[in-house]
Amino acid sequence: MPATRSAPPGRADRCPGALVLHEAADGGLARIRLPGGFVDGEVLFALTVLAGSFGEHGAVELTSRGNVQLRGVPAGRRAELAERVAELGLLPSATHERVRNIVAAPFAGLTGQDPGLEEPRPEDPRPEDPRLQELVRALDQALCADPELAGLSGRFLFGLDDATGDIAALAPDAWAAPTARGRWWIGPAGVEVERAAVVPELLGAARAFLRTAADVVGAGHPVWRVRDLPDGGRELAAALRAGRPQAPRPTPGPAPARTVRPGGTSPGGAWPVGARPADAWPGGAWHGGVWQRPDGFHAAAVHVPLGQLTRPRADVLAAEAAATGEALRVTPWRSVVLPRLSGAGPDRFTVAAGRVGLVTDPGSPWTRVTTCAGRPGCASALADVRSDAARAVDAGRLIPLGAAAPPGPPTAAGPRAHWSGCARRCGQPASRHLAVVAGPAGYLVHDTGTEPKECP
Repeated sequence: MPATRSAPPGRADRCPGALVLHEAADGGLARIRLPGGFVDGEVLFALTVLAGSFGEHGAVELTSRGNVQLRGVPAGRRAELAERVAELGLLPSATHERVRNIVAAPFAGLTGQDPGLEEPRPEDPRPEDPRLQELVRALDQALCADPELAGLSGRFLFGLDDATGDIAALAPDAWAAPTARGRWWIGPAGVEVERAAVVPELLGAARAFLRTAADVVGAGHPVWRVRDLPDGGRELAAALRAGRPQAPRPTPGPAPARTVRPGGTSPGGAWPVGARPADAWPGGAWHGGVWQRPDGFHAAAVHVPLGQLTRPRADVLAAEAAATGEALRVTPWRSVVLPRLSGAGPDRFTVAAGRVGLVTDPGSPWTRVTTCAGRPGCASALADVRSDAARAVDAGRLIPLGAAAPPGPPTAAGPRAHWSGCARRCGQPASRHLAVVAGPAGYLVHDTGTEPKECP
């Protein structure tokens, strides 16, 4: 059995988990992995109860990788919190808990937009695409069963796309996407394989990365991800290909015209899925609205403002999920997908969601604003960015009152803004956006676009 490898030399990996917490200014920060974003509604609600019992803020935070975290956990209660998380079935491996970073396409099987995956049959009310969900489960189990892969950093990211490019846009370190030929494209190797080989290929890429990273000699420079390798991972990709023909990277196909109803109440302002701007969100993902699936059932995506999932909000989601028996899908865009709405109808759900502050209108400014933790949670922050961002949105703005946006909007659909309490800009999106960065003399606003950075 191969020995577990540690991360390469350099600064310690500070990504938290449920067992090893990050020491923030407001107490312990516990991050709980939800592979693929799949979570039972009752479990998600139970997490908000834990947030009220163990944390200072009473809310679960949704992260930029589709995970959840609790803030303000007191030092004397961390072992108890870990026990409670384990009781919920969210801590299957103590050795691998921080490396179970798997993002999966949250809209798979729900829009008719993923030709490489099976759509549910009209007579089958189960909306989850079994092929993708099974891959997530198989990948997670195989990952946890490999002692060597416990040496991955908490930043290494696995991805499972659905041919839309939504997950590929997050730049995972090892990822797969179905092709129109019925096979799967594997990154970073750039080869096509059968579905049965997807999990072995992804784990093989992770092992090869660990060994390559261990051989990198630098002045204490940490190599957490493939992009951190001196050549950006080109040699690693070539080695993984090893004599196999290089396959062209899949190009996301156009979506079929299917209407999304903002708020689920009126066709006014609705837009066809296929006609949405390609930059509506990283990779083209959209994360607000109610729509009719190809089989006639309705599904919904609700945005959680600033990722703050309170107990009342979780209660609404859990109740709807319980009525259908379907798992929720937490997305990397701080939203939650409900694969099927109950027979009570979409209008009733959107009214209930709106009462607790969940957003179902894809045109809401809340869907275009994200923030880091800011004060008082982060010692590095120079401002309470969440409160400041909320005031700006309430005033109909995405940036601070009195600040002027740089010339030219970052996207054809209008700007997006990420507020940061310091120059590290934690949690910023991959796509081009307005960076609102707190400084000693106030906020600075500039146009930029870099990869997400979730870990503190």
